[in-house]
Amino acid sequence: MKKSVYFIVITIVVLIVLALIPVDTSKENSILVVGKVKNVSESGVKDLVIELENSKTLYYINRGFENGFEIKKSKNELLGENVVLYFAKNWTPFAPFGTTSKHITQLSLNDKVIYSEF
Repeated sequence: MKKSVYFIVITIVVLIVLALIPVDTSKENSILVVGKVKNVSESGVKDLVIELENSKTLYYINRGFENGFEIKKSKNELLGENVVLYFAKNWTPFAPFGTTSKHITQLSLNDKVIYSEF
């Protein structure tokens, strides 16, 4: 009984440590996506969320509204436009098979970078 309790506690601690490893947001660790913006919204803690046509994935700029983005302006600029974005490759033990939301590391519109973590 004691061995199984120790095993469970150690497993939980390891999973928590793995989940707390910072995400590498470098360009080398990012994946390129091109698409037409279908929707722009706010979610989470002031995150700017971008939904692309023909994609089930949501892309977000972490705390975008604390970093100068405004919902009305973002909708006017991005809706219906083709964008180029990079998102960080990331794995977590809490979602081992991937997630439906991805952290944007760079966003470009009309060959102009409008957000970057690089």
